[in-house]
Amino acid sequence: MAGNATIEGILIPMPTAFKEDGAIDDGGTEALVDFYIGAGVQGFFALGTHGQGMVMEIDERKRVAEKIVRHAAGRVPIVMHIGTANTYSSIDLARHAVSLGVDAVAVVPPYYYPHNDWEVYAHYKAIARSVPGTPLFIYDNTETTHVHITPPKVLKIQEAIAPSSLAGIKVSFLPFDQLLGYAFKLPRSIGIFPGSIFSLYGAYSLGVRGAIHPPTTPFPEICVKMFLALKAGKTDEARKAHDQLAAIMNVVGRYLPEHGRVVFGEIMRMRGLPVRRFPRWACAPFTPQERESLRNELIEAGVSLPLP
Repeated sequence: MAGNATIEGILIPMPTAFKEDGAIDDGGTEALVDFYIGAGVQGFFALGTHGQGMVMEIDERKRVAEKIVRHAAGRVPIVMHIGTANTYSSIDLARHAVSLGVDAVAVVPPYYYPHNDWEVYAHYKAIARSVPGTPLFIYDNTETTHVHITPPKVLKIQEAIAPSSLAGIKVSFLPFDQLLGYAFKLPRSIGIFPGSIFSLYGAYSLGVRGAIHPPTTPFPEICVKMFLALKAGKTDEARKAHDQLAAIMNVVGRYLPEHGRVVFGEIMRMRGLPVRRFPRWACAPFTPQERESLRNELIEAGVSLPLP
C-alpha cells in the first residue's frame, strides 16, 4: 500500500465505459486504464461522480472496481470511492475494495436525507472501523450531498477514524479563497485535492497536493504536463499548460448546457478511445454539425485528434 506522501498529482476521476444499452463495457474500461497510465497520470480516483458509481448497483460497482484494479496491476495508486447513501453498503464496498489491494478508499458523506455532524462523523467512523489500517479520503461534494466538510470538520473526522489515517480530501465546487483555508488549517499529512485543475495551478505552492478534475479527463497529458512543471518549479511551462487547458475548457463549456456529460463521451471517441456510451443515462445527442464544430474547436485549441 502506498504511503500518503506518494498519493499526489493528477488523480484521474476515472470514467467508466458503457455499451450502447447502458451495460458496463469491460473492454472499454480497460482501454481507459491503459490510456490514462500511458498519459502519465499519478493515480486514479475511481467510481466517484465522473466514474458513475452512484448510478450503478453494488455488484456492478464491485465488478468495475475489480476490472480497474486488476488491469492497472499496481502501476499507479488507486483511491476507490465507496460512498453510498447508507453506511452498510459503503462498508460492503470498502471491504471489497480493500480486498483488491487499493491504496485508499474515498467516502462521500451520506446523502439524500439531511444529516447532522454527529451522524456524518459516525458514518466515517464505522467505515474506518470496517477496514482497519486503510487510509481514507473524504469526498466533499456539497452540491450533491448538501453536507459541507469544512476544515474543522475534517479534523473531527480525522479524530473519529483514528487510528486509521486520513490520507486526503477532494474538495469540489469551492471558491479559491475557501480552498486556501484547507491549505492553511490542515496538517500536511492530509492531501488536498481540489476538483479543479486551475485551483491546483494557483495553490500548489501553498501545499495543495494535486487535482481531481472531471472536465479535463479527456486531456490527461496536458494536466500531467502542468503538474510536473509545477513540481519542478518550471512556472512558464506550467502556465502554458494551464492556458491551453483554459482554452479547451472554454470549448467544452459551450456544449455542456445542452448536452451534459455526453460531451466527454464524444471527445473520448474523437481521441480514438473505444467508449460507446458515456454517461450511463440518456443525453441530448450531438448533431453531425455540432460534432464537426466541436472537433474543429478542439483542434484549434491544440488537442491531438485522434491520439498521436
